[in-house]
Amino acid sequence: MNPGEHILQFRSDAMDPEEVLDDLLGELKLRNYSVTRVNNIDSIYQRESTPPGSLEFSFYKIVEFCNLESCSRIIAADLLSGVFMPARFLVFRETGSSESVLAFLKPTAFAELFDSSEMMGLAKTLEEDMQQISEEIIG
Repeated sequence: MNPGEHILQFRSDAMDPEEVLDDLLGELKLRNYSVTRVNNIDSIYQRESTPPGSLEFSFYKIVEFCNLESCSRIIAADLLSGVFMPARFLVFRETGSSESVLAFLKPTAFAELFDSSEMMGLAKTLEEDMQQISEEIIG
């Protein structure tokens, strides 16, 4: 698997990662997605046990989200598809960089693992939505 082929990244020097995250959460809600969790990875690693300067990021959030109707249809297509759910966006900034990054794994990349035209159709719809959200936020 070539990550550059299956992971889309949108970058901005004009936006702080906090702003990208806020806009992302707002766009997901507007599109009828439920945000199931925001994993604050940067908070986990900013502890006394972490040596100064050892982090490669200053901001790192994993946003998990789903639309219950779409999730149900994907799972109905193949029960094992749940291993890839909920869908995720990544928002981060590398240490020393002024660039905020919004990234996601293309849903069609994991849908290819299943021999299901129904699942691929659902994955394409989700992927288009995720790309539109990313373009609206960062462009």
